[in-house]
Amino acid sequence: MSALLSEEEFQALQDILAARSNGTRRPRSRTTALLTGIAHCAGREGRMYFAACKGYPYGDYVCRATARGDICPRSTGIRSDWLDEYAVNRYREAFGTAGEVTREQLLRDGVRVNVGKGRSGGGPDRPAGPDTSRLTFTSA
Repeated sequence: MSALLSEEEFQALQDILAARSNGTRRPRSRTTALLTGIAHCAGREGRMYFAACKGYPYGDYVCRATARGDICPRSTGIRSDWLDEYAVNRYREAFGTAGEVTREQLLRDGVRVNVGKGRSGGGPDRPAGPDTSRLTFTSA
């Protein structure tokens, strides 16, 4: 099977595309959020994923059941900084450790954080941190 484009044709095409680019695309950073693979939605037991919040220093962990073609009866989301802090504090208590806690440590020790449905909305009565009654921390 022969190549669709020669090396010279491919490079010429790349040059044309680069000339058309307005240069606004930034390379994607491939950082992994602390609780990816660890935080789970209590509605369908599916993983929660990190979603950046434009203009804020934190993001959210959100249920992605619909992305998997599923319907979650209690789809949930929670601020990432709140859930990260909760999980790290609980990990330190459970394992009697201090210092940095990494995703690799959490995965190695079988940590799982289930997040139940909370109330939605903001306003002055919104809590200043997570409603821990809807969070469950377990480890293997």
